[in-house]
Amino acid sequence: MRAADGSYAAVQREMWVGNLTGMRLLAFLVTGIVFLRWLWQMRVNAEALAPHGHRMKRGWTTGAWLVPVACFFLPKRIINDIWAASSPPDRPRRTDALLTSWWLLFVAAQLLAFPSTSRGPLSTELAGAALYVLAGVLGIGVVRRLAAMQRVRLHG
Repeated sequence: MRAADGSYAAVQREMWVGNLTGMRLLAFLVTGIVFLRWLWQMRVNAEALAPHGHRMKRGWTTGAWLVPVACFFLPKRIINDIWAASSPPDRPRRTDALLTSWWLLFVAAQLLAFPSTSRGPLSTELAGAALYVLAGVLGIGVVRRLAAMQRVRLHG
């Protein structure tokens, strides 16, 4: 209790922040696993649509998220290729505003949201958490649009 400014309220606050951080990390992990499984299937489908339209091997679809520093740009490159393969054949596009906006918010959230004793106030983490929420909303849009594009291409 003395380490936390000597007040019981400060100890409670620290416990709540710790618990919420743990729950956030668990939700992030579960969501990440589900998303990577979905992305893998989108990549398999995209290879059927455009076998030579991918700049990286299929294994990078999941592996790129785990490489430090590269995780800020390689996954976007892979998703761009999937997007292009899923686009109508007469107008292939590697990206669009929704995809780019989602990625920029996601990367910004990654940089801000996780606690650090050296970084500063809790407001930075809260801003990062808010960016995660916005990125999540846009991410749902990306998932829905990419799935719809592939449905049209595979069955249309």
